[in-house]
Amino acid sequence: MSQFGMQNAAGARRRSSSPDVYSVLAIVSTVALLVAVIVMFGAASKVGPGGSAMAIQGDTIQLSGQK
Repeated sequence: MSQFGMQNAAGARRRSSSPDVYSVLAIVSTVALLVAVIVMFGAASKVGPGGSAMAIQGDTIQLSGQK
């Protein structure tokens, strides 16, 4: 039948689409980058002036635990 271009409708089931290797790698790398940003934000809040991760140090560098 395939010689004449005829296809059996119930002959083959369609496979559902699944993510390929590159999609999985993109998701894994995005999760790894998110974890890295969270860890670095925590580290920056420890050394930032007044415990703020977004504040900029002045002329004299002062850690949050120092007086």
